[in-house]
Amino acid sequence: MEHRAEIAVVGSGFGGALMAMVARQMGRTVVLIDRGTHPRFAIGESSTPLTNLFLQQLAEQFDLPQLLPFRRWGEWQREFPAIGCGLKRGFSFFHHNLGRDFSDDEKRQRQLLVAASPRDEVADTHWFRADFDQHLVGEAQRLGVEYFDRTELTAFCETTDAVTLRGEREGEPVEFRVGFVVDATGPRGCLFRLLGLAKRKLPSMPSTSGLFAHFRNVGVWPSAEGVPYPVENAAVHHVFNGGWVWVLKFNNGITSAGIAANETRAKSLRLGEGRAGWDCLLDQLPSLAKQFSGSTPVNDFVFARTLSYSTGDVVGRRWALLPSAVGFVDPLLSTGFPLTLLGIQRLAKLLSAWPSETELSAYRCKTLAELDQVSRLVGALYASMDDFELFTALTQLYFAAVSFSETAHRLAKPELAGSFLLCDRTAFGQATREICEAVVNGARRNEVLAKIAATIEPINVAGLADQAKRNWYPVDLDDLFGAAAKLDSTEAEIREMLLREQLL
Repeated sequence: MEHRAEIAVVGSGFGGALMAMVARQMGRTVVLIDRGTHPRFAIGESSTPLTNLFLQQLAEQFDLPQLLPFRRWGEWQREFPAIGCGLKRGFSFFHHNLGRDFSDDEKRQRQLLVAASPRDEVADTHWFRADFDQHLVGEAQRLGVEYFDRTELTAFCETTDAVTLRGEREGEPVEFRVGFVVDATGPRGCLFRLLGLAKRKLPSMPSTSGLFAHFRNVGVWPSAEGVPYPVENAAVHHVFNGGWVWVLKFNNGITSAGIAANETRAKSLRLGEGRAGWDCLLDQLPSLAKQFSGSTPVNDFVFARTLSYSTGDVVGRRWALLPSAVGFVDPLLSTGFPLTLLGIQRLAKLLSAWPSETELSAYRCKTLAELDQVSRLVGALYASMDDFELFTALTQLYFAAVSFSETAHRLAKPELAGSFLLCDRTAFGQATREICEAVVNGARRNEVLAKIAATIEPINVAGLADQAKRNWYPVDLDDLFGAAAKLDSTEAEIREMLLREQLL
């Protein structure tokens, strides 16, 4: 059976479903193709303020008001209470010595709390992907996208005027004749296999493995008095030499947890053995073991032998990969969502008319540059996991860049932040690359710390790197008002923006 459309989107996770919705709203005929079915287990679950902003921009630009409630915890709970999510007020980091209980002192040198929102109503969320992805596929179908699940594509044939995708659906041959293909199937996905795309090495990133699952009956990580937010209402990171553990709690009683570790640490913890590897990890993290003492896994443990990946083949004359299919670095800084949404925005502009070779090349260059910038920063963080002061300082490069970018966009000044992590902003982008390279190569830490402080100062609009705050960073609007000049704005303009966005 042959199906015809202008655009085929392969992969019906959240990125593919959103890409299909946007393309349909642009007036294109669209087929959405997936080898599996929904609902299904997936990780990549934690949003950020920048993610929510990009989702809002897609909703407003392409007349998709049904997306708007998902940008904030309060709206989500009122409009879609049955779709699982978690409350994310910020990023919580705790530094552990393996084999010892977690402890800290009054200087709070072994923890870092960075608030992302001033209150629950406007907070970020964790996306329970089984619910969220399935919902988005349904929304795409309501817009007129034709959806084909249980479809295994086996051939990609390109001619001067079309692409033919061939495969099988429920044991029967199926064929799609389309004008353009967008691959949203993730790392080592559909077009990587069908076209034999080449792998490329990510800069500064060590080889890492992952082990993860969903759990029920996970206990509570304690919050100290006076914290900027309850520490569990966040993306929680437990960091140790060679790796880190994430813990994300959803409102349906499920907790997502997993470990990412370098090759040496993954081997010593026996991560490849699944449940036995998880138990070995908890033996080394006694405070975390207490939190998980009564828990039970919901699904089988998933072991990912190699987490990081990239291809350099991003586009062809009639195809393109979303950033999530181009590469993956690590879940450490929740960068996957904003990179994917940026890719959707950019491909939407290209697909308003059939993209030229120049436009596709520009998309490729920007996608790889941003992926590489994430890789350098995450690689430097892995190299400093046994030095929490340096690790904390490096995170400020991320938090400074994303807070500046979000504010610039909300002030309608996108020219101030035209790339993720400001990688094409000459001074900041180049300095970040130099800092990360220096850390990986073992440069003198005091020189690195000084350069980090100097690099973030011109874009620091969130009061970061203030030693008086002792690693707890609440949302303080006085910091933002005081940084108005860095955003080419006035205090009055910032106040107006905050009122418009319901952030005051």
